[in-house]
Amino acid sequence: MTLYCSSLPNDRDMIQALGSLAIPMPSLFTDVCFSGVGDNDASLIVAVERKKIGDLCSCILDGRFLFQAQVCKEMGCDVLCLIVEGACRPSPDDGLLEIPVWGINTRGRRAEIWKPIIPAMMYSRFCQYLFELSYLAGIFVFRSRDVRETAAILKSLWDNFQTPPNQHQSLHQMFVAPNPGGTVELVRPGLVRRMAKELDGVGWKLSKVVAAHFATPKEMCEADVKEWMSMDGIGKVTAEKVVRSLCGNP
Repeated sequence: MTLYCSSLPNDRDMIQALGSLAIPMPSLFTDVCFSGVGDNDASLIVAVERKKIGDLCSCILDGRFLFQAQVCKEMGCDVLCLIVEGACRPSPDDGLLEIPVWGINTRGRRAEIWKPIIPAMMYSRFCQYLFELSYLAGIFVFRSRDVRETAAILKSLWDNFQTPPNQHQSLHQMFVAPNPGGTVELVRPGLVRRMAKELDGVGWKLSKVVAAHFATPKEMCEADVKEWMSMDGIGKVTAEKVVRSLCGNP
């Protein structure tokens, strides 16, 4: 595992948290970058920007993060990620974005207290910006509480991108990517497809073909070997197994 990290002073704690996994680079164009694998085993470059709450709020106001994202694209990066580090909350009084800072509490003791970000920003605006980054700009956004959690997220990102998208198993029971971009189909499958995916030799991928062919479970259960073989991806052996499962004999 190799993570190339910016050696700027504000990233030293991150390099320390990553330990031997981090290779500091004085002129890196982003906070962290590493190589990975995309569709069809094609190589890709992943760029990760790490922003603390105050710094990100400044970026919202001056557009600096979007400029950094453009630089990453110009440098040939294929995937852009943002890790937003630090705790925050909406003020219970006026909805302003607040962060915990050390100060004097109401008892006159030094403790962590919640203070509004300066310059002031509504919490809703902060959340909207993060949503726009993922929805409109295609940037993956993560939240972490501290530098140790940031390091853990970076390690998990590296692990994720070492495997081509079509070999990830976590979502295979729920979807098949309809395009090379890997978009998840967040549509509840019909009864025919849910039944077909349980048939020996069919599975989730071919169940989509089956669901497009049969209108009802009754039609599927009454189909013969020849009709099953008429569907793309289903041969004689699979068709016979399916009919045997549904009817008792081919």
